[in-house]
Amino acid sequence: MDFHIVKKYLLFFLFSCCLSAALYSQKMTIVKGTVIDAQTKEPLLLVNIAFLGTAIGTSTDLDGSFVLESKWASDSVQISYLGYDTQTLPIVLGSRQELNVALSPSSINMATVEVTAKRGRYKRKGNPAVELMRNVIDHKNDNRLEALDFYEYHKYEKVQFDFNNFDPEKLSKKKVFKKFKFMLDYVDTSELNGKPYLPFFIQETSSKVYYRKDPESTKEYREGVKVTGMDEYVDNEDLTTMTEFLYQKINIYDDNVRLLDLPFMSPLSPLAITYYRFYITDTMAMVNDIPVIKVSFMPVNNQNIAFRGDLFITKDSSYAVIKADLGLTRQANVNFVQDLKLIQEFSNMSGVWALSKDKIVIDFAVLKKGLGIYGTREVTYFDHILNKPKDDSIYAGTENVIENDDTYKKDDTFWLAARPDTLTKEEQGIYEMIDTLQKVPTFRTLVDIGALLFTGYKAFGPVDIGPIGNFYSFNPVEGFRLKAGGETNLKFHPKINFGGYGAYGFKDKEFKYGIFAQYSFREDYKTNPKHYLKFSYQHDVSLVGLNLPFTSSDNFLLSIQRGTRDKYLFLDKYIGEYFLEGRNNLSWLFNYTNTRQRPIGGLVLNYDEITKEGDTITNSKPNLTTSEIAAQIRFAPNEQYVQGRNYRVPIFNRYPVFTLKLAAGVNGFLGGDQNYQKVSLGIFKRFYLSLFGTMKVDTEFGKIWGNGVPYFLLYLPIANQSYAYRSGAFNMMNYQEFVADEYGLIMIEHFLNGFIFNKIPLFRKLKLREVITYKMIYGRLTDRNNPNKTLGLIKFVEEGDPGQEKPITYTLEDKPYIEGSVGIANIFKIIRIDLLRRFTHLDHPEVPYLFGVKGLGIRVKASFEF
Repeated sequence: MDFHIVKKYLLFFLFSCCLSAALYSQKMTIVKGTVIDAQTKEPLLLVNIAFLGTAIGTSTDLDGSFVLESKWASDSVQISYLGYDTQTLPIVLGSRQELNVALSPSSINMATVEVTAKRGRYKRKGNPAVELMRNVIDHKNDNRLEALDFYEYHKYEKVQFDFNNFDPEKLSKKKVFKKFKFMLDYVDTSELNGKPYLPFFIQETSSKVYYRKDPESTKEYREGVKVTGMDEYVDNEDLTTMTEFLYQKINIYDDNVRLLDLPFMSPLSPLAITYYRFYITDTMAMVNDIPVIKVSFMPVNNQNIAFRGDLFITKDSSYAVIKADLGLTRQANVNFVQDLKLIQEFSNMSGVWALSKDKIVIDFAVLKKGLGIYGTREVTYFDHILNKPKDDSIYAGTENVIENDDTYKKDDTFWLAARPDTLTKEEQGIYEMIDTLQKVPTFRTLVDIGALLFTGYKAFGPVDIGPIGNFYSFNPVEGFRLKAGGETNLKFHPKINFGGYGAYGFKDKEFKYGIFAQYSFREDYKTNPKHYLKFSYQHDVSLVGLNLPFTSSDNFLLSIQRGTRDKYLFLDKYIGEYFLEGRNNLSWLFNYTNTRQRPIGGLVLNYDEITKEGDTITNSKPNLTTSEIAAQIRFAPNEQYVQGRNYRVPIFNRYPVFTLKLAAGVNGFLGGDQNYQKVSLGIFKRFYLSLFGTMKVDTEFGKIWGNGVPYFLLYLPIANQSYAYRSGAFNMMNYQEFVADEYGLIMIEHFLNGFIFNKIPLFRKLKLREVITYKMIYGRLTDRNNPNKTLGLIKFVEEGDPGQEKPITYTLEDKPYIEGSVGIANIFKIIRIDLLRRFTHLDHPEVPYLFGVKGLGIRVKASFEF
């Protein structure tokens, strides 16, 4: 996940910062041990172990071992297993202890109950549980709702977040919590693990869903969305996006399930037979008065990103799953999740089984002993209508989720009718508590401080000052650079946004500045999809070849870089921009840019010419001006994004993203002295590969027409000379090292999510993950734009001792540029370290090297991944 999304989550969970000083840490009770059969001495798996009188429990693994821990334990542990006598054993609270239990077969007649979940060598051949699951998988497409030609239903979804891992009694005695005591009136107890929790966020969504089998189309028309009143701090649409990111649509009848942006293999996948171990644990179970067979399962490797749990399967020839109760193994390579529970129930409708209830509960926490977040999502599906087609317009378009302009503005009358059940007193209280909380001055102060830390801006009425990350930076040309800026916020005007900055370099002693004005045609300039008109002017410097997305070039962290980076242009840039985005995620951008640029630092605009006498002399251009008209068309089906201060960060899905860019430099128009035409097509796709993780593939192809175009106006690949790894850049390439007017590139990043490391003991214990990357660009520079082939063109810069100068810019005709890396991710859950290898063009100057090996390097990246 991109770090800019992380900042949104951090702001959203800002309460944890506000309350952390008041937390009280109780002692943890930890019970470890094994459970065996008293007669055969074989370990028993899937035995239930729980603190007596609580909902806090676990079950044994393949070797009969278990770990049960909580701050809210009772003084006894209950061990139960079908076909065996239940045992209740005393424990010591607040300590670590070991219990090794031998269960005796029950004296009750169990002749009709088949139990196969015993330790021993697991075999697939001849295993009745495996044979049953093969039948379930073979029949799943007949049993699922999508077997019908058409269907529609109402969908009501409720998402709630709560704080947990705190002691209400101790918290109430803390002086710092004095002004927040009213919040304790809303504390409740979790049904997942018995922890006390404090609700702080609730979101309700009412939708109508339509499905057509051929051609396939699923449309969700959102009639209403209601979010806890935090819109002053976090945009409601962003909150909806983030909750959908955490809780994607889940159906165990699918082959793969995407949860927390991780690919989980469904127990009903054709590959599940080799990925999971299945056991029949009850043949007399009932679900909603329907006789079923209970099949328990767990992953072959407990470290894998996979489920464990129970499936309830009908005894008839349909082999339908009518209930699923899923969770995670305690060893699962999933970050920041202490516990997870997923329950799905299905109802029979005309011979198919439709999802009727869907509930998932996740216990989030950075540290086991720290403040946590308890998230619940409940979905009810009702009023099904089967095999009745609607008008084709209902299914038209590429957008899966359709919202109206009033989706977030529904009144209480709408919600009273939309809810299948009324809100509980506790749920209603969340809205009341948040309204009261926002009136507490201390809370607002804490939120302002948190906003400054996480967004970089401090609000002063209608103006936000920032970002603080750009206040100070340094580079070889400007030396120390100080910068101060700000912009208006929605309090100034919802449709109009002004901003600007001023900067000063202590080495070049030059003052720089920039201003912009924006008008939104939407309700306000933060509303998505966007539609705006923007004008800006910039009098500032720019490093040739530095073009990193979502990153400001004068960010302090970018000041620390390797190699030479003194080739700058001083720009006077005017931009007029019109942007239109539709709800189908098709966007259009039109802009006009007029830029006057003069070289500074180590950059010179030298060119050769022949005198009348036939001699070759070198002259320099003091500046040049471009007058460029450009357009961009971007199509990103069903894309979601989190809104940043100055840009949006996309949350990628399984659909490809297409970006077509067109540009033309017009000679003689408003001072322009360059003539060229550019076109490029970019295609991005993210692949979800189940047990093999995820893969991101980014490709781009482009061509530039023109005669004598200065090389730095052609295509310069995105290079990165910092020590931080950048996914969208060539990390072993130098700025302006290559130039092309025809090119094609591909970047592949494969996240294996522990597929290899989960099989290696030390790596498995540390929960490390593997990353493999491959990046290549190939192209050429035509003679008409190549200063080495055509006289009079601005020459490539050369560096070195007199008489031994070498160019720092090259073409790609001879061979492509290739680099790759292998990386270890999930170090301390957020750090990634890559070992990079540059495979080509090793004879160029300033190629990075490590351990005496040219083209070898190490880069580091911080990323937030579940």
